[in-house]
Amino acid sequence: MSGNQDLIIEQINYPLARVPEGQFLMGTNPAGMRKTDHEEPQRKVTLDAYYIGKYHVTNAQYLQFVEITRHQLPQFHSNPRFNSPDCPVVGVTWYDTQAFLAWIEESTGESFRLPTEAEWEKAARGTDGREYPWGDEWDSSKGNTSESRIKRLTPVGSYPDGASVYGCYDAAGNAYEWCSDWFHPETYKHSPAVNPRGPVRGRRKVIRGGSWVARGEFAARCANRAAYEPIQAVHNVGFRIVKPAA
Repeated sequence: MSGNQDLIIEQINYPLARVPEGQFLMGTNPAGMRKTDHEEPQRKVTLDAYYIGKYHVTNAQYLQFVEITRHQLPQFHSNPRFNSPDCPVVGVTWYDTQAFLAWIEESTGESFRLPTEAEWEKAARGTDGREYPWGDEWDSSKGNTSESRIKRLTPVGSYPDGASVYGCYDAAGNAYEWCSDWFHPETYKHSPAVNPRGPVRGRRKVIRGGSWVARGEFAARCANRAAYEPIQAVHNVGFRIVKPAA
């Protein structure tokens, strides 16, 4: 891999955008009747630089892994609403993502992982605490959410006007994304302000970003937190990849 800003995982033709080191505004201040307890308090968090996938991992990319390793196919793979080659792979457990990452590491000799939820949030919202990747006002034309009424996944990168300041696409809708962190409702009250990693154990793993099923005005906000048990394979949860920028 080469280049100062963007990188490519050549084995699966997967582009990564560079997120520079520094501080950003994470979480949410209480707002009206909207329940945001799990996102509070809003605080300044500092992260090292890293690279993150511009897109979700697609069905075509994931099937390369399946064909080579004989790993099981994703749930819902036979359903045409979810199996288009250029759509996000969904129906994969958190443990499936770990197997995929291990294959990429073995293939490249480099280190890859899921984003922490802090890394995911900075890549999605930038440094200024905006509500959505594009700004503070909800716009249903900038992501695939329930308001779109499409009722299925769309190809990655279909909403260029909804991209984040770092060039991450579909960070608001299409498919939720697995993060590395265990979920805890009071994480923000106790986790460190520098490179937070979440609790050391838990029952559910964090997912971020909203989906084609969820109401985007709330669920696709950059600060919104949700979670599933890591053994669950869900029809609206996929993932993207991070590489440390050491």
